[in-house]
Amino acid sequence: MIAVRDPATGAPIAADEVRDQCATMIFAGYETTARLLFWASYLLTLDHGEQARLRAEVAAFPPERVKTLDDLGHWPRLRLVLLEALRLYPAVPVLVREPIDDDVIMGEPVRRGIQVYVAPWVLHRHRKHWQHPTAFMPDRFAGQSSPWTSGGAYMPFGAGPRICIGAVFALCEAQIMLATLLHRYTLLIEDGRPVMPVGRLTIQPSHAPMFKLERALSRRS
Repeated sequence: MIAVRDPATGAPIAADEVRDQCATMIFAGYETTARLLFWASYLLTLDHGEQARLRAEVAAFPPERVKTLDDLGHWPRLRLVLLEALRLYPAVPVLVREPIDDDVIMGEPVRRGIQVYVAPWVLHRHRKHWQHPTAFMPDRFAGQSSPWTSGGAYMPFGAGPRICIGAVFALCEAQIMLATLLHRYTLLIEDGRPVMPVGRLTIQPSHAPMFKLERALSRRS
């Protein structure tokens, strides 16, 4: 951010804005990344086959071998799982925007100053945009490096010029943390109660299930 320059004036970002952006990324990104890791972990306890595929992928390139962000490319399956978890359980279910001027969106007048609600939760599960929208299908994102930048039906990080500045950072962070966990343990939940999503500022679980960590065979002494 310090190196960024205004394309029109060439001026740098003000120091206080750099500070505020960094604070936003660190503090706002804490809960959202934690929610992503929770829901991804929960989904993997429901799909033992997918979890086994991820453990095999991570075993082939253990987390301790990661030296640069390029090394995360050795875990393509893990990235797909995180993208699908963000589709089913977007960290922020509703985005609110306020027009700075009168406009028309799809034939509907939008007046300056009103609140416009955009619901990733609805878009991510809409049958018009997704095949089997409620199913956990990581392969739907195969071959897409940043699906949140195209199509308009997938916006786990928002959209447009206000898109989350920590999107790439959050995915990298989540990949490393989940890979480290899966390299050591199998994730299980013995409580048979389904965990339901609850819409607040973020998508929260209806209750806090007790995860069971079973040491992976390759890690047993």
